Amino acid sequence: MKRVAWLPSLLLLIVTLHTCLSDVESNSTAEALALLNWKASLTNRSVLPSWTVSPGNAQASPCGWFGIHCKGDSVSRINLTSYGVKGTFHAFPFSSLPDLEELDLSINGLFGTIPPQINQLSNLTYLDLSYNQLSGRIPPQIGQLIHLKTLHLVQNLLNGSIPEEIGQLESLEELASQNNYLNGSIPSSLGNLANLTYLYMLNNSLYGNIPSEIGNLNSLQELYIDNNQLAGSIPSTFGKLKHLRLLHLSTNSLSGSIPSEFGHMESLNELALFKNNLSGFIPPSLGNLTDLTILQLYENKLFGPIPEELGNLKLLVFLEVSQNQLNGSIPSSFANLSNLETLFLRDNQLFGPIPQEIGNLMKMWMLELDGNQFTGQLPQNICRGGTLEYFIANDNHFRGPIPKDLKNCSSLKRVRLERND
Repeated sequence: MKRVAWLPSLLLLIVTLHTCLSDVESNSTAEALALLNWKASLTNRSVLPSWTVSPGNAQASPCGWFGIHCKGDSVSRINLTSYGVKGTFHAFPFSSLPDLEELDLSINGLFGTIPPQINQLSNLTYLDLSYNQLSGRIPPQIGQLIHLKTLHLVQNLLNGSIPEEIGQLESLEELASQNNYLNGSIPSSLGNLANLTYLYMLNNSLYGNIPSEIGNLNSLQELYIDNNQLAGSIPSTFGKLKHLRLLHLSTNSLSGSIPSEFGHMESLNELALFKNNLSGFIPPSLGNLTDLTILQLYENKLFGPIPEELGNLKLLVFLEVSQNQLNGSIPSSFANLSNLETLFLRDNQLFGPIPQEIGNLMKMWMLELDGNQFTGQLPQNICRGGTLEYFIANDNHFRGPIPKDLKNCSSLKRVRLERND
């Protein structure tokens, strides 16, 4: 009996909507009907209770529905982020929303593929489908959304290669596709994106060389392509990225030397090149990067001395060059690194005494020197700043007594000095 009573109401709603469409020809009504069709395809339709129309409503409008914003009588923005929407994209009314500018469906339960019909959202400037379970390839038709400024596809199940067609999005400012299963090479066409400010492709399975055209991205401020399978050398064209602040290329299979042109990126705050196969000398030109706060070069095959010029990096907080083949002594210029908190030099072939000036680094809380060939006595004022918590200096050739300053260092949590002379 309940089904029989419910059926006339549903038929009346559909008839009312179609009457509105034919008699009033309202854009709002057409968009409302199209959105309701998508809602009906979801696996949890009850999640959008405000998405409904009254049978007696002559002109149905979605403009008062949750997550819907309009300009005039047309839907211009849909924001359902973190709202528990579950279902596919296939019944989404791409062709019925000609004025849609922003679509945010992030942090939901969407699954299935991204339909090629997404190119029908021709006025879209913002698209965020992050944190869903979308799978399959990124459709090349997405390159037809020529007004797009933001494209976020983070943490889905997307695979296949990044379409060359994304290089047609000349208005694009943010491209984030990290934490997927994307493979293939990075398209050289990305070099066309002159307005791109943020590029995140980390934690995928991208391989091949980094295209030199990346150096054409004059507006780029942050580049994360770490934790992939990229190989070959780092393009020297990176030196043209004058506005770059964060550069993360770690955990790949990059080889060759660190380009001396890196010294031209004078806005750089963070440089992470660890866990690659980089070789050669640490370029002295890195000393030009006076805004640098983090420098991570560990687990490579770098050799030669640590450049004195690194002492120019007075804002440096974190420096790690462990697990390379570096030799020579610790530069005396390190005494200038007054903001340094963490210094890792372990597992190299460094030798000579530790400069007494290391004790002038008042903010130092972690110092690892183990696995080298250091000689002489430990610095007398190693805990002068009162912040040192971890001091690891085992497996060297230090001699003499443990400094009184170190014995009385109340901040210390761990010390290792075994296997010294």
